[in-house]
Amino acid sequence: MRQIGTLPQQVLAERFTAFLITRGIAATAEEDGQAWLIWVRDEDDLEAAQQALREFLQNPEDHRYQGVIREAAERLQEETRQREQTRRRQVTMSEKWRRGQSGNVPLVRAVIGMCIAVFLLLNFGGPRSTVYRTLAFCDPVHVQSEDWNENRAADRAIDIRRGEIWRLATPAFMHMDLIHLVFNMIWFYMFGSQIERRQGPMRLVLLVLVIAVLSNAAQGLAPTDWGQMSGTHRFLGLSGVVYGLLGYLWIKTTQDPASGLFVSGSTVAFLIIWLLLGVTGILAGFGMPIANMAHVAGLLVGLGLGYLL
Repeated sequence: MRQIGTLPQQVLAERFTAFLITRGIAATAEEDGQAWLIWVRDEDDLEAAQQALREFLQNPEDHRYQGVIREAAERLQEETRQREQTRRRQVTMSEKWRRGQSGNVPLVRAVIGMCIAVFLLLNFGGPRSTVYRTLAFCDPVHVQSEDWNENRAADRAIDIRRGEIWRLATPAFMHMDLIHLVFNMIWFYMFGSQIERRQGPMRLVLLVLVIAVLSNAAQGLAPTDWGQMSGTHRFLGLSGVVYGLLGYLWIKTTQDPASGLFVSGSTVAFLIIWLLLGVTGILAGFGMPIANMAHVAGLLVGLGLGYLL
């Protein structure tokens, strides 16, 4: 809160603060002896509020200030109503989670089941297994060829160029580490179940496939000299899709509240911070290899789909 000046009478103070509120500036008046102090909440509004006060002092009876108290009251009532709607929506989503309405999300369950099954197969067979060689972005056997060059995107896409286009999507469903699997499954359930219940399984199928293909392609084909954003054929996991669903829900929350989809600001902040820790190389410093390009590309694709759909 910053004080911007004083007014001599309560009626003037109330009129001026109401005027500021109608202009989107949060303000309040406080009695101080024979004068009324005018306070502005946001530092960014300080200059505009001070200019408005100078104009008000020149002619407080100007027509611009007529009826502002009623208008400000209506504006505050509308803001209160919107906050209450948001709060109710948060409570509703929390209640649904507590009630465990998992039976309504067969597609989410199927994807999680598939990821677990692939995880078990990979850990029985390892990266040399038929499962890994078939589902990975690029069959690791090619690395042994004399003319193989990791820096050439065409070499990394050799199997895809031969028609094995499923490799654009299948790396998303592969996990070699239990913590990695559990982390991704929790977020996928939280985001995916909301979308499947509200918009149906076909919408979720579309989102998962589009995000998986584009985020995997970005990770697999990006140049290898981009630091923490470098491309590689050695990547696994559903986290690119998770970030895409986060972006989709984020747009729906802010731009299309009628959709009933919602993601909290704290969830967005946590996952964006996690993304930044990967992009800046902090997680790599702790021995955690991160598919940063897939995360960033997935988030951008999800944001775009949120606008387009």
